[in-house]
Amino acid sequence: MIELHEPSPIKLPELQAGKPEITMAPLIDVVFLLLIFFMVTTIFPDNQGLIIERPSSTTAESLPDKQLHFIVDEHGTIFHRNNRITAASATKLVQQRLADAPDSSVLLEVDRRAATEALIRIMDACKQGGAQQIGIVTDMAAPPSAAGSR
Repeated sequence: MIELHEPSPIKLPELQAGKPEITMAPLIDVVFLLLIFFMVTTIFPDNQGLIIERPSSTTAESLPDKQLHFIVDEHGTIFHRNNRITAASATKLVQQRLADAPDSSVLLEVDRRAATEALIRIMDACKQGGAQQIGIVTDMAAPPSAAGSR
């Protein structure tokens, strides 16, 4: 009789695998790279979190450094130092500032989509408080080109 299964002359070694583990060093490198990416690409707004679209002007000038700053959003809401205030409160703040520093100016940052009534309301409140110098924050626009104005 013929034996069908002969023992194999080649012996295969047995695999000796240890415990499976995840190497943390490459994972930490990836996390640090992501952290650096997000830190570099993050934009920090300078307007205390209120999104204001300023109107543009070609004749903008800068005011002195002593300023009282008010923000009016597109809905006509008045803010001072990121706190919602009324026009009467703005008048009192202007009076207090002018009592401390008489040469102070008032700076209004008004959203371009806000109603003109909101701008007039805050300007009146500032004038009632005694403000002589009131400025409106704008973005610098490019002057009209000579070629395009024929």
